[in-house]
Amino acid sequence: MSFGADTQTKQGGWRKGASMNKIPWAPVRAPPSPAPSQCSSCSSSQSFPCSPLLLPQVSFNREPHAEMYFLSWFRGKLLPACKRFQITWFVSWNPCLYCVAKVAEFLAEHPNVTLTVSTARLYCFLKKDWRRALRKLCQTGARVKIMDYEELKYCWENFVYKEHKPFRCRDNFKDNYTFLRCKLQEILRNLRKAYGRNETWLCFTVEGIMNRSTVSWKSGIFRNQVGPDPSCHAEMCFLSWFRHNMLSPKKDYEVTWYASWSPCPECAGQVAEFLARHRNVRLTIFTARLYYFWNPDFRQGIRRLSQEGASVLIMGYEYFEYCWDNFVYNDGQPFKPWKRLQDNSLSLYITLQEILQ
Repeated sequence: MSFGADTQTKQGGWRKGASMNKIPWAPVRAPPSPAPSQCSSCSSSQSFPCSPLLLPQVSFNREPHAEMYFLSWFRGKLLPACKRFQITWFVSWNPCLYCVAKVAEFLAEHPNVTLTVSTARLYCFLKKDWRRALRKLCQTGARVKIMDYEELKYCWENFVYKEHKPFRCRDNFKDNYTFLRCKLQEILRNLRKAYGRNETWLCFTVEGIMNRSTVSWKSGIFRNQVGPDPSCHAEMCFLSWFRHNMLSPKKDYEVTWYASWSPCPECAGQVAEFLARHRNVRLTIFTARLYYFWNPDFRQGIRRLSQEGASVLIMGYEYFEYCWDNFVYNDGQPFKPWKRLQDNSLSLYITLQEILQ
């Protein structure tokens, strides 16, 4: 398959930023960069998938890039807050720095949208800014991967005017795929600082239950340490502290967490086991965001927490305000909600209820 930004439509021409259904086949060895062609599929839990094709104008101007056309089209056509969308982009090149910044803003504003970017090639992957942009894309929630054989074949069959020609990969496809996949893994592993999904803040309160009433004992904050080891995660840090400083079989506890992300599968399993062994501890988890909520393992982790008695809830305005007032050095400033806070909380609430059913 070849992506070509200067090809024509079957009708003989295309306009700047035009949305089409298929790419006309042409034996182009490599597209001009940095203007990638973009095929996309967009599916909603309440509607059938749609698959537009967006071709950019060959230009170093930021605006004609295919990613920007997609976001403009998607905002105008499909984006109600009450629906959840899983979007897949099949791109000839990974997004440029400007497009990454705009896509990151979009994903931050719309937690009901999940994005997978499957790229045929990596553009300027030796440059630090471009490597950093790929990491930022992942840290804001997108999944970035190298396009494999099945995806190339899928694009050929669904987005190309192939004139009944069978799909054929290039002779060196396997070697190129392996090289790019390893290179992407190397880039995404190189996270010196934990931002976004790699950083969790856990604010907590511990209360004692006495004579059917609660008495406040302790409050504080844990932050995860950078690293893949789950023992570094904020949830595990709390459990370690709680076991050594608070836990007694003769007392009953009401523990509340206000977390920036829901637990990963490993932490969810450890917390569930802890609750199963210590029935004198009740745990309520208010989470600001759901961590990889489309992944079956992460969904099962949330369900297991619920099965062991934990209450898992989505943070709304009043809980953000509570955390601001009680856990933040706010210099006396009032809490100011960000744009679409209530809509985002509602969308996450609907997703959580779906997981727990």
